[in-house]
Amino acid sequence: MTQSAVPQAPPAGWPNLLWPTAKRRRVGVVGEIGRVLHWTGVIAAGLCALLAAEFLIEGWATRLSLYLLAVAVALIFGARGLRWLLARE
Repeated sequence: MTQSAVPQAPPAGWPNLLWPTAKRRRVGVVGEIGRVLHWTGVIAAGLCALLAAEFLIEGWATRLSLYLLAVAVALIFGARGLRWLLARE
């Protein structure tokens, strides 16, 4: 067994649910698509959360900011689920 085939432990303090680790190097085309969709969803969720924070700071769109926070949480878990299904990580 080569060093690259050994599964890595998640970073200290982060559960594997939120911070996935690559279990194997070659996951195929579908697995790579799952990884790309996961990180795209994480970036979109970060932007939604940032916009929600801006609306909360401004104080004029609290209902929209709560909706954006809910969308950010749904994006995080949806993107993580896609990576779990497609890349099996």
